[in-house]
Amino acid sequence: MTTPAQHDRDQAAARVDRLKQDLAGRLGTAPEPGAEDPEPMDRLVAAATRLLDAETDLDEAVHRLVSAELGARHAATQRAVVFFAAGPVLAGLVSGALVLFGVLSPGWLPLLVPMFAAGMWVGFAPVRKVPAVLRERTRAAWAGTVAAVFLVVALLPWPSATATVVCTVLAVLGTAAAIAWLVRESRIP
Repeated sequence: MTTPAQHDRDQAAARVDRLKQDLAGRLGTAPEPGAEDPEPMDRLVAAATRLLDAETDLDEAVHRLVSAELGARHAATQRAVVFFAAGPVLAGLVSGALVLFGVLSPGWLPLLVPMFAAGMWVGFAPVRKVPAVLRERTRAAWAGTVAAVFLVVALLPWPSATATVVCTVLAVLGTAAAIAWLVRESRIP
C-alpha cells in the first residue's frame, strides 16, 4: 500500500518520463536553424519548459515523501521512548523510596539519581525531527531500560554477593551509556 506522498512522487516521476520522451521525439524532428516558421521552435521551447516544471514538481514530491517518512519515524520514536522511559523512571522512583524508608542504603543514590534523570530526559524531553537525533534517543532509551532491569535484578536478594555486584556494575554501565547517548544527542545540530 502506498502513501499519498509516494503516490504523488510516482505520478510526478511518470510525468517527467513522459515529457522526456516527448521532448526527445521533438528533438528528432527539430527545425533547421534558418527555417522561416518559428512555430516548431516555439513548441520545442514550450516542451522543454514543461519538462523543467515537471522536474521541479518531482523534486518537491520527493522532498514531501522524505519529510512524511521522517515524520512517521519521529512519531514512532516519540511513542516508543515514552514506554522505554517508564523502566528507568519507575526503577529510580521505587528504589529511591526504598532508600527513603531505610530498606536500601544511601549508597544506591549515585546510581538512582542519574538513572531517574536519564529516564525523565528520554521520556519527556522534546525529540527533534533529525534522523541522528531519533537514532541516539532510541539507543538511550534501550540503554536506560537495560540499566533499570539490571538494577531491579541487583536489588533482589541473592545467596551470593557476586550476582548483586555484577548486576550493579551492569546497571551503572547502562545508566552511563544512556547518559552518554543523551549528551551526544544534545550535541547534534
